[in-house]
Amino acid sequence: MKLSLAISFLVLIIVSCSKDKFSSKPTLKLKEVSGNYLPLGDDYAIRFTLEYTDADGDIAGQPFSIEKLSSSASPDNPCSNGNEPYYTDSTKYAIPADVPATANQKGEIVVTIAGLLANPQKCDEYDSTEQATFKFWFKDQAGNVSDTVTTPPVTIQKIR
Repeated sequence: MKLSLAISFLVLIIVSCSKDKFSSKPTLKLKEVSGNYLPLGDDYAIRFTLEYTDADGDIAGQPFSIEKLSSSASPDNPCSNGNEPYYTDSTKYAIPADVPATANQKGEIVVTIAGLLANPQKCDEYDSTEQATFKFWFKDQAGNVSDTVTTPPVTIQKIR
């Protein structure tokens, strides 16, 4: 009897410790990437599926920030022709306003980057593709900033 009671108590502790923990700081994880190559043109896109958690339920309508890091150029090493294939943007995307304001939220955000949104700027005449990684994060209404998620490299075509 004592052994079964001890085992039951141990199982109860393990199960209670393995539950999802929600904190005031939102979390963000990369769940899926639809591909690793983006051809030139607006008919093609890459989808990033991100999983989030938020304890306070205060993320609805908040801006969603995206940073593109390009192998062609960076702020420290710009293109000689003045083009900037990298960027940071917190104006084009937002968490949907209809996300319910409930505690302990868990859900998915799908970000689609197509054609011109990938900003395929040529740095020179031979710059036909680039390797780019994207970073995603958001801030809730209380000012708590989520984790920053970095994607694997994506090849972006710049010329045909």
